[in-house]
Amino acid sequence: METRESAQRLDHETSEQEFAEFVDRARRELDSQRLVELLPERTPVYQRRSANTVNRMRGYLLAAFEAAGLPEEALPYVLEELESGRNAYLVAAAARALRGRESRSSDAVPFLLRAIENIKYADDAVSFDSYRPSWPAPRHATALQEIADTFAWLGSEASSARPVLQSLLEEPGVLSESARAKLESVVSEPSVGGSRRAVRASSPCCAHHAESARPDIHQVRTRTEVPASVELEDQDGTRVKFGEFFTSKPSVVAFFYTRCDNPNKCSLTITKLGRFQRRLADLGLDGRIQTAAITYDPEFDLPARLRAYGENRGVVFSPSDRLFRTKGALAPLEGYFELGVSFGATLVNQHRIELFLLDQQAQVVSALTRLQWDIEEVLAQAARLAEPDDSPPQ
Repeated sequence: METRESAQRLDHETSEQEFAEFVDRARRELDSQRLVELLPERTPVYQRRSANTVNRMRGYLLAAFEAAGLPEEALPYVLEELESGRNAYLVAAAARALRGRESRSSDAVPFLLRAIENIKYADDAVSFDSYRPSWPAPRHATALQEIADTFAWLGSEASSARPVLQSLLEEPGVLSESARAKLESVVSEPSVGGSRRAVRASSPCCAHHAESARPDIHQVRTRTEVPASVELEDQDGTRVKFGEFFTSKPSVVAFFYTRCDNPNKCSLTITKLGRFQRRLADLGLDGRIQTAAITYDPEFDLPARLRAYGENRGVVFSPSDRLFRTKGALAPLEGYFELGVSFGATLVNQHRIELFLLDQQAQVVSALTRLQWDIEEVLAQAARLAEPDDSPPQ
């Protein structure tokens, strides 16, 4: 009996060519589950590599889902890249991956529109014919062209996007001829089965918050041992143990690092954390719920850098609202929060968006990861955590 080839055998010593051959075999054999095994950021094959190398590997992996099929457990990774990605190769790969879904669905439309906004002034030529194509590649595309191809694949399911796409068609110098032709066919296609509610052309970036089909990104975990002894240092150089800070009140904690080059990830996360603080104050909850953000990059993100980064993004500091770095290895927190991050030789090479709600015992109640989180939704969850516990003692 033939043993199924597993992605677990791949690690940081695996060459890029071996990785690409593994992906190619899985694509040819329509084995999407082998590809799914390679999606998590902490997969050993991504460790100790540069960010550019990991981007190339993950882009090639995502594109393979078009042929192998895109299972639902892989969908959040694809939507994440469309919603927050700024790399043309990765965004193009994600748009292509969507065409591997078993059925066409309008739930992807807001993410594709967001991808257009993210990439239209940073578009570039891409090719997925091989891992290292020779340029000029005869069948190359661009990220916008891949997005246009996916809108065309969606057919009538993309009808809600027509007002935004029409506006894009009217912008000079943005679309290639092939992308323009594809989008013109989408805009002109007759509606089937009645018209859907159109996505507002004025705010495509925010339309996804109203989508009922948005995947559930909340994960409730079983209770686990709190890394109470981990020492943290805040933006003022004040040190506190993890267990001391996070067991006094319910908390909202995010992860970030100041050297992140994607404004849709760390910078936006900390900006939203500052807005969240102001909403807590509006509701009189600022004294009952703590906020914190912990850097992935403690050796570089010293206290003064943490303070400047937070202040520049509207964070309000107090004894219950801080930015932290670990005073030792980040590993205990990586394990406790099951962080989606991997590291090259000296720097983060990939990470997801990560926000966690902790109860008064520092247990993770829910995790909002990968896709953008909504301030009001987090506020509602946090308010429930701050409600008095009237249950009788056990």
